[in-house]
Amino acid sequence: MHILKKAVIAITLAFPVAAMAQSAQDLKLELDAMKARIKQLEAMVESINTKSVAVAATEVDSQAEFNRMKIKTEAMEDQLEAGGFKGLKVSGYIDPTYIYNQRQDTGSVVFMKNFSDPNLAGDGTHPSQKTAYAYDNAFFGTALIRFEKEMEGGTKWLLELMPHKSYGDGGGYNLGSLVNQATVSIPVDGLNNRFLAGQFGSYPGYEYQLAAGPLSKKTITNNLLFDFTEPSFFTGFGYEHLEGKWDIKALVGNANNGRVTDRKSPSLHWRVDYSKGEFGGWGASGLHGKMSATTSVNYLEADTYFIRGDLTWQGQIEAGQTNNAAFNGGDAKWVGLSTLAAYKITPRLEGIARLDYIKNSANGGGVPSVVFGAGCSTADLANDPTGATAMDSSCGDYRNGFGPGIDNATGLVSDPNKGANRYALTFGLNYALTPNAMLKFELRRDGSSENTFYDVQSKTYKKDNLLFGASTVVSF
Repeated sequence: MHILKKAVIAITLAFPVAAMAQSAQDLKLELDAMKARIKQLEAMVESINTKSVAVAATEVDSQAEFNRMKIKTEAMEDQLEAGGFKGLKVSGYIDPTYIYNQRQDTGSVVFMKNFSDPNLAGDGTHPSQKTAYAYDNAFFGTALIRFEKEMEGGTKWLLELMPHKSYGDGGGYNLGSLVNQATVSIPVDGLNNRFLAGQFGSYPGYEYQLAAGPLSKKTITNNLLFDFTEPSFFTGFGYEHLEGKWDIKALVGNANNGRVTDRKSPSLHWRVDYSKGEFGGWGASGLHGKMSATTSVNYLEADTYFIRGDLTWQGQIEAGQTNNAAFNGGDAKWVGLSTLAAYKITPRLEGIARLDYIKNSANGGGVPSVVFGAGCSTADLANDPTGATAMDSSCGDYRNGFGPGIDNATGLVSDPNKGANRYALTFGLNYALTPNAMLKFELRRDGSSENTFYDVQSKTYKKDNLLFGASTVVSF
């Protein structure tokens, strides 16, 4: 205010001649106008000072509120850490599924039902259908909840609970188990070297087990290799090394078992992955060791992928042998391939096609996930070269289409030394209702080089089967 008054006096003194020339009345009017202007300026300065004081008070209040929120947040973090929730992530899904199977003459919703569920269609039931695991009742129609926790220092802990259709439950390895995976990953000399322990889902192939999540499969059913030739899970200890684009890991322990009491020899399961670039890469894996007291397996596979924009392509080739596990008691041998292509027709709608093939004709057939039960007959050529005399024999897996074919004219196993080669062609559509809800539709045709699909209605054996599936997958 004093500065403004001094400015007015300076202006007045700067023009003495003009001031003297004016009349006293004019000078009075000008002085009154200047006094009014000075009052306006003083009011503006006062307003600015008042606002500055208000802003300062607001800043003080904001700082106090910030301090209160900071203390409250730190207290909540302390509570989360004390309760074990810090670094914890929970996710899961359910996928009720409808399945129609032509040869079994069944069509119903599959949900929370064990793997070992034979067709109970009255007189259509056949011993060969009482398989422990089937592609029309595999890893779908279930629910999963997943707990992940990363602790200070980089240790990672994982637990997946999956009622009725967990890895452990698959094939009757640990029937009734809820545990799908339970693992720990502990850093050793930096985050790129890790000690592994627990129950792991197996590593081979391009296709994964789950219907939702980062490692989800696109189709409802699994490919033939995933279902029948690959190991399901592995329990043991291992090591993982990350180096640039490379990921190398190996496990030593039990293949498809939580505890082994009929043998001492462990198995080795390993995998190598290379991320070639932003869109593609390749991998390879193997399993070597005991599967039971009398059988051992050697398995090798290579897989690749290319994912860019709306296009996805994946592929896999493999070969394996299990001693003393074929239909005729010899070694079971197989080679196989699978390839999948998918394209997003719209941002919500995706079309999928998959082709699978397994050559399995040696020694009457046989792959790791197939068990041959009793209840069939074959010609007793050793005692009657004419083939007119029959003797009791094991059955092929006539629900999944593996093993030797059946002669429909005689009802006998055609050739116990010749197994069926299998293929499957699958078409699917996926529609995203929301970011967390997906509708899946699938039409699948399975084929065989022999009569290895038992038809419940005609009570005869066929070379093909048709399956239709529809699933709702809701995840969080």
